[in-house]
Amino acid sequence: MKIRHDTRGSAHVTRTHRTARPERQSRRRTWIVLTGVVGLLAIVIAGLGLYAYSKLSSARDDLNLATTDASALQDALTGGDQAAARTKLTELQGHVGAAESSLDSSVLSFAAKTPYFGKNVTAVRTVSSAVATVANDGLPPLVDVADKFNAKTFNPEDGKIDIAALTALTPALSKSSAAIDKADAEIRTVDASSLLAQLQDPVTDAQDKIRSAASIATRAATASRVVPQMLKGKHTYLLLFQNNAEIRATGGMPGAYAGLKVNNGSIELLGQGTGGSLGDRPRNATSLSAEESKLFTTKMVRDFRDVNFTPDFPRAAEIAAAFIKKEKGVAVDGVLSIDPVALSYVLKGIGPVDLDDGTRLTADNAVEVLLNSVYITNPKGADQDEFFASATDKIFDKVISGEGDPTALLKALTRATNERRVSLWSPEKSVSKEIAGTPLAHALHAGTGNGPAIGFYLNDATGAKMQYYLDYSVQGRATKCSAGTQSYSSEMRLRSSAPADSAALPESIKGPGFGAEPGSMLVNLYLYGPDAGTIGSVRIDNEDTTFTRATHDGRPVAIVTIQVDPGKTVTVQSSITGGKGQSGPTTVSSTPSIVPGRSVQTWKSAC
Repeated sequence: MKIRHDTRGSAHVTRTHRTARPERQSRRRTWIVLTGVVGLLAIVIAGLGLYAYSKLSSARDDLNLATTDASALQDALTGGDQAAARTKLTELQGHVGAAESSLDSSVLSFAAKTPYFGKNVTAVRTVSSAVATVANDGLPPLVDVADKFNAKTFNPEDGKIDIAALTALTPALSKSSAAIDKADAEIRTVDASSLLAQLQDPVTDAQDKIRSAASIATRAATASRVVPQMLKGKHTYLLLFQNNAEIRATGGMPGAYAGLKVNNGSIELLGQGTGGSLGDRPRNATSLSAEESKLFTTKMVRDFRDVNFTPDFPRAAEIAAAFIKKEKGVAVDGVLSIDPVALSYVLKGIGPVDLDDGTRLTADNAVEVLLNSVYITNPKGADQDEFFASATDKIFDKVISGEGDPTALLKALTRATNERRVSLWSPEKSVSKEIAGTPLAHALHAGTGNGPAIGFYLNDATGAKMQYYLDYSVQGRATKCSAGTQSYSSEMRLRSSAPADSAALPESIKGPGFGAEPGSMLVNLYLYGPDAGTIGSVRIDNEDTTFTRATHDGRPVAIVTIQVDPGKTVTVQSSITGGKGQSGPTTVSSTPSIVPGRSVQTWKSAC
């Protein structure tokens, strides 16, 4: 029994062994099939990926061709060549349509839902959609009026601007601007830095081009509405010349001024004057708020040269107008401001001008001549005044006569405006509403939506023209975000390129000093934090320093005096905290300097 049991058991075991072999083979076959399926699936996915990539590449190539078409179209529009503009628009729309067709694929729709590849597909589709909006909605209105819309339309000829021609363009320009603004808002939603390396540069380039187009379209549409309103009828405007060599928060000291007489599009330059002739008045030109008095002192309303101690140009212009009313008995209808850097841009468009003393003023030497050498070659104040008056007359006459290249002149004025070197204020609510929020208004930046604002503004405290030698830059970032509140670390570098023997400079350049050694300069930094925010600390060259705390329209302000010696660099570090709920990108403004370039930047949000 035992043996049989063992035998049976053995036989049983053997039988079990035999039945297990086909099951194992079955499992093997299953794995082979599954492996094959997975391999096939991998091949399919790879194939789909290659297909998707080829579609993206095709769309990218078409969009690149569209970019070339857009440049040619811009040239045709600027030149007023309507036939060429229509041809280029058709080509542009064809390439954009081809890109859209490449991206209209079920495979790409599937790919758009994948974890990594998806955002790249979505980004290219968004860019293509934005470009299509520009091509199909933004540009056709411009092409329709291309024979009437060109640089000459915005420039004077024989002392007059054609108001009717400008007004006729308003509907088309407004429609175009609205469409391009829509495209700009759409394409801004793409974070180019998070995309595949092959896509980052093309996407960034598209964003920059559409942003630039939106800016130009907005300016053109605004100009078509504002300029006729300001030129229609009879008006008197105040023209300010800001001297960046003696720095003020909005750019430079109003060293000279002139009147502009307007009569239904005709523009005439009236008498000129110097800021010094309206200096040190015994009474206030107008009233100041308690905040303004603490921040800027009564000098701002007693000395015409100090009206722009405030970084808010509308307020500075309002005070300047009050000065002219009080001292000259003239009520002006608005204030226009320009600086020598802007004039250098203008000279690129109109060509050089020859002044009464034989000086040839060009785009290349205007800044150096108007902000520095004039004080060396003309040490007497009266001679300087005569020189500036001659420069004003000659440049104005050439601009108003329509000489030079109208396209280059329009580009020059656009660039100067974007850099906040050309500024405009009007007491008319309709005008101020139109330009509000633009560089032309040059108002104290309060931020955009949930995006906070920070400002670095400089005022000379030396009574000199030493800021011709001042170079400065601002760097910083949002370091953290806590419950929608951002913290910042910033650094402002100020460097003097003044010669070692600056003490030998003319008195009109080095000034009285007011406590600084001859050749050194003192500047007051007004550091503005975000609305309802705080300024924690201010350090100079990594050492704590004392500073004055104040507020301006709900924003914290730190005021610190800085001395910059010839050839030296001073670094100002600060820690700043934003207000609650201000979680967006931060707009950072600074005083326009003698160095060409924009004075507004954006810091990425830490939230």
